[in-house]
Amino acid sequence: MDTTIRDLKAHLSEYIRRAAAGESVSVSIHRKTVASIVPARQEQDVTSLREEPGIRWAGGKPAGMTDAEALPEAVRLSEWIAEDRR
Repeated sequence: MDTTIRDLKAHLSEYIRRAAAGESVSVSIHRKTVASIVPARQEQDVTSLREEPGIRWAGGKPAGMTDAEALPEAVRLSEWIAEDRR
């Protein structure tokens, strides 16, 4: 849905209700879109994430990294990270 800034000011609560219902609103000034009001993301719990395509979870804890590097002896962690970023 598109609206002007003037109409948005006059009917702000209506546009907020529409966004809460899942509708996006584009706001324009002088026929140029300058902003959008979009629905806020709803937080999902782990059980609802299982229903997303491409996600699999057996219900357990992650196993961790299989190929993690060990911190070399006599090297400070900050130096090791700085060197790794180069």
